Amino acid sequence: MTAPPIPDADQVLMRRFQEGDESAFEVLVHKYQGLVLSLCRRYLGSRSPGIDDVAQQVFVRVFRSKMTYKPKAKVKTWLYSVTVNACLNEIRRLRAEKNRRVNSFTAVFGDPSREEGPPAFEDASSPAPAAGMEGDEVAVAVRRAVDLLPEQQRLALVLTRFHGCSYEDVAESMKTTVPAVKSLLTRARENLRKLLGRFVEAQQQTAPEGGS
Repeated sequence: MTAPPIPDADQVLMRRFQEGDESAFEVLVHKYQGLVLSLCRRYLGSRSPGIDDVAQQVFVRVFRSKMTYKPKAKVKTWLYSVTVNACLNEIRRLRAEKNRRVNSFTAVFGDPSREEGPPAFEDASSPAPAAGMEGDEVAVAVRRAVDLLPEQQRLALVLTRFHGCSYEDVAESMKTTVPAVKSLLTRARENLRKLLGRFVEAQQQTAPEGGS
């Protein structure tokens, strides 16, 4: 007779929390707050305002929707799902706010894109110059390139590359399929190669010939 499976520690905590033990919730917050904050920072961009507020909102949602958790899912994966939804809502909010500001500006001053002269902002789609780039500069260039990826591609890449999630966990977190996740990652890598093309080309040109 086979022994029953050992209960997952996080699932035990969630069951205790669902039964009214709020100390179990505090343990989960302490365990996962760093992970949630890291995902928010990577998904929204490190310079995005309100990252801490979004991460805090994740645990408010977890507290309010504790009964929606089903034991068949990993608690970590469920937390990723809640975090993803919170980040998407923040992106929509920021986008709507930006559109309101642009519309108000255009109404008063006209459309600046129709005027001649240099653009007001640097073209973010152009990777930084590669020549002489140090490690920190490379990291900044890569981070900017990741920030420029479409939302779904960026999320799939962040979860697999920076959080070590399996394709199955990413698919569950994003409410999609494993083949769809693989497709997103393929397109993300293609876009990163384009965005970082100048850097890659410069690295190839400066590489020593013939190896060591």
